[in-house]
Amino acid sequence: MPTPSASWTAARWHQLFCACQQQLVSYLAGKTGSRDEAQELAQETWLRLADAPPQLPDGSSPTLEAARAYLFATAKHLAIDRLRQRGAQQRCMDDWAQLQPEAEGDVADRAMYRQALAVVERTIADLPERMQAALLAHRLHGERQADIAERLQVSLNTVERDLMQADACLEAALLRWRGGVEAGLQASSRKRRRRALGALLGVTGMASAAWPAWQMWSRRVLWQGELASATGVQRSLELPDGSVLRVDAASRVALTYRADLRQARLLEGAAFFAVARDAARPFVVEAGPLRVTVLGTRFGVELEPDAVRVQVESGQVRVEHAATGRSQLLQDSQSLRIPLDGGAGDVDGAAWQPQLQQRPAAWRGGELVFEQEPLGRVVHRLGRYTRRRLVVEEGAAQLAISGHVRIAQTERWLRGLPQFAPVQVSVLDDGGLRIARRGGRAEP
Repeated sequence: MPTPSASWTAARWHQLFCACQQQLVSYLAGKTGSRDEAQELAQETWLRLADAPPQLPDGSSPTLEAARAYLFATAKHLAIDRLRQRGAQQRCMDDWAQLQPEAEGDVADRAMYRQALAVVERTIADLPERMQAALLAHRLHGERQADIAERLQVSLNTVERDLMQADACLEAALLRWRGGVEAGLQASSRKRRRRALGALLGVTGMASAAWPAWQMWSRRVLWQGELASATGVQRSLELPDGSVLRVDAASRVALTYRADLRQARLLEGAAFFAVARDAARPFVVEAGPLRVTVLGTRFGVELEPDAVRVQVESGQVRVEHAATGRSQLLQDSQSLRIPLDGGAGDVDGAAWQPQLQQRPAAWRGGELVFEQEPLGRVVHRLGRYTRRRLVVEEGAAQLAISGHVRIAQTERWLRGLPQFAPVQVSVLDDGGLRIARRGGRAEP
């Protein structure tokens, strides 16, 4: 524990934080009712403190007692802000609940719609590739038949024939399904069900009426939101379906919930998803060119300047690359780092080989883990936790670095780089840090 006479340097503030950390977490847990949230807030408290160490109006440093009081006061204000956010989230969830059908009959109708639309989806998926492409382009995207023919390099008559056959397949599948549904209806509810079926399938039950209904239903937006964080600040959000999203510092995620799909787009940084299982609505995360599809699992996704990293804590996910079509299944404690080009120059497919990851998304626990990572990538990653400008000279950027970095000690670790890597660290005029190669080779 520091002494009152010592100067309040950044190192001493960190010493005080470490000494009070457990007590601080217990204090925050009492405020929030969640120990996990308390640990997150304690970490955020330190990041706030490290970013702008407090000084008295006359420029002097506070006493030990005043410094400790300031530490807990900062934590208290962060807890209050978090509780306010939670209240806003609850109001959002209440709004979501109001969108759900209340009466039993409405629930039955909704279930029937979903069954019919599932028939449409299965039928489209089973169509031959060319026929499916023509149908989706024409019906969903409104592309002209002549343009489709040119793009697919077939005649206009072939496109017309494909569309007619696709419509016939849809019609037959829906009529088969409708017959089965109507056969099982009770007399008391048949009239109401017929009205609902008519809205979906049209009076004649033709696929030409079913398609727009499927399109409108499946793409109907039920809820949208966004979660963003500032430099040095991690945030969490409970989603309407019970899933939980947590974003790292300097990160941003856009969310869209539709009738048939839960979708998240990672726009910046890193995020961790604890997904509630819903077999009828998969959860899809888009990050750059990658698409990650799950039903119920816990996993992290991170955007890097030249790649996307996926790490699974539990369950399994399917990772797909939009341009190349390559895909890979990831399970418990496995990870992938896929270049943005999908590993186009990767002859042996090494980029798509799952790797063991003992601590997926370790940033949630206030730590980063690097194993033979280029120094440039490491420093870019650490840039989320400091407002200082970080510059890595070209000669040092490719040095391989391994180790654990406590987020709360980001700047201390950067300044200490010359102790275990052949680099020198200097301070720029604007307070930033420049890292240049000193010579020699990086230690393994």
